[in-house]
Amino acid sequence: MSVSIDVTVQEGEGSSDPAVDLAVFLCRKCKLPLGDTGDWVEKAENGDILLSAVTENVKIDVNKAVSSFIHDAYSTVQTLQCKGCKSIVGALYIATPEHLDYKRDLFILNTSVLNCYFFANAHKQRAKINQTSVNLPTIRYMDEKLKKCKQLFGACEREVTEMEKKLFQSSENP
Repeated sequence: MSVSIDVTVQEGEGSSDPAVDLAVFLCRKCKLPLGDTGDWVEKAENGDILLSAVTENVKIDVNKAVSSFIHDAYSTVQTLQCKGCKSIVGALYIATPEHLDYKRDLFILNTSVLNCYFFANAHKQRAKINQTSVNLPTIRYMDEKLKKCKQLFGACEREVTEMEKKLFQSSENP
């Protein structure tokens, strides 16, 4: 079963808020993250996704092979495998014919083995924060209370000092 992933980020575009365009590409079988739109390069002609980087959850096969897909024009690739479930998830282009130079050193993720999780949603709900505005009468009231507290603290401090003096004197004169 092939599912098309329609990512709205286009090459060279994006909003000023990075979270709006951020999506994570997950392995369809084990749900490990394989890449994200932060490394997006473009969408390939067959609908797959070209990225400049993938996560550490992707194993890059050390063996090089010639791609058998006609649209790859016999490019040299390394197979990409999900480390979680061992599924083949794409390829890394090592050598390409001249007309496919734009794919060289890029990772291609096969959309038929991916799920896509978008971090942004145009229909977000926010909690309404009930904030009481601080106005001039509130500030005056708080200033008065603060002055009273300082006076009370000062009086308590003086009382404690007097008690300490009396205790000190009584300890010297038994």
